[in-house]
Amino acid sequence: MGAEVIEVVERRRRWSTEDKLRVLLDALEPGASIASVADRYGVSRNLLYTWLRLSREGRMPGLSISGEAAPAFVPVQVASEPVVRPAVVTPEPPPRQIAPPRRRTSAIEITLSNGRIVKVDESIDVEALARIVTALDGESR
Repeated sequence: MGAEVIEVVERRRRWSTEDKLRVLLDALEPGASIASVADRYGVSRNLLYTWLRLSREGRMPGLSISGEAAPAFVPVQVASEPVVRPAVVTPEPPPRQIAPPRRRTSAIEITLSNGRIVKVDESIDVEALARIVTALDGESR
């Protein structure tokens, strides 16, 4: 009788701020699915939701998607004479638009005379629904 020893040690991954930002930007794309983005990057869905929450609250160091700029130090030069420099205007990039939460489609629940329950999406074709209900309701008779 043989024995097989499998030694797999999984350690916690360390995500850099750039990696987190890349994952979050993909997750915030219109139509993006949290599950697919998490699977693509090999990150837990719960962790991705945590990153989103922390970044919206401004509690993720070096990263904020709340639209408010984080406080930062600005270099200052003190001179005895006024220094005249040509004005350099750099356009500020527009704030990243966060996609509004997707609306869930409504479900319709139909209880048939034989006790069966049919649940369908609100966008189902009426004729197809009629055929389904007739077929399921007629089986018990």
